[in-house]
Amino acid sequence: MRDDDMTLFRAAGGISGLFAVGLLCLVTGCSTLSFRPAPVVPTKYPLPYRAQIHVTELGVYAVEPGSTLRTDPALANHVLPADSTPAISAKEWERAIIDYVTARQTFLELVEHGEDVVIALRLFIYIDPGVGFKFNHTYVARADALVKEPRSGRVLASHSGFGKAFGAVSRNAREDDEGPINRSTQGALNDVFDKLEKDRRTLP
Repeated sequence: MRDDDMTLFRAAGGISGLFAVGLLCLVTGCSTLSFRPAPVVPTKYPLPYRAQIHVTELGVYAVEPGSTLRTDPALANHVLPADSTPAISAKEWERAIIDYVTARQTFLELVEHGEDVVIALRLFIYIDPGVGFKFNHTYVARADALVKEPRSGRVLASHSGFGKAFGAVSRNAREDDEGPINRSTQGALNDVFDKLEKDRRTLP
């Protein structure tokens, strides 16, 4: 994903094309939501590799009320067909995530060329208004990371991370989403990179 267009949303794996209709705010000039991680603590388990990071899929979705309380772990099964979820710029978020990983010091170096591994990252954020629309909104982020061999594309390892945060009872402005989306996203990134750093069995 290297084009400069504002790629607001893509249908996640397992989400049918019908759900893509619900990804709104495609008009030019729509205010976008940024990822600004809190201060990052460097990892205790750095990996001695040069890595290239790509965010291959990115999306924010509204789900059926109460979905985050159900036993079904696949929130993609409960995405609503339409909702005014906030717009996000894929290019800006990829840059912010690269800054996060740089501050975390997961890898020896992050590079554009000459990498030892490629990290393909998918990030999905789900917003649950709660049953009866009288509870605080719940924000759940899921980050999926594939570690690939750069020449063959062979998958060396895969991990998923999750983060959760709570927002206000009502969502009236972009600012209502920004805080909980940032917190849940950083929680998911912390989780997935912690798993990746501690799994040294399948890396080159």
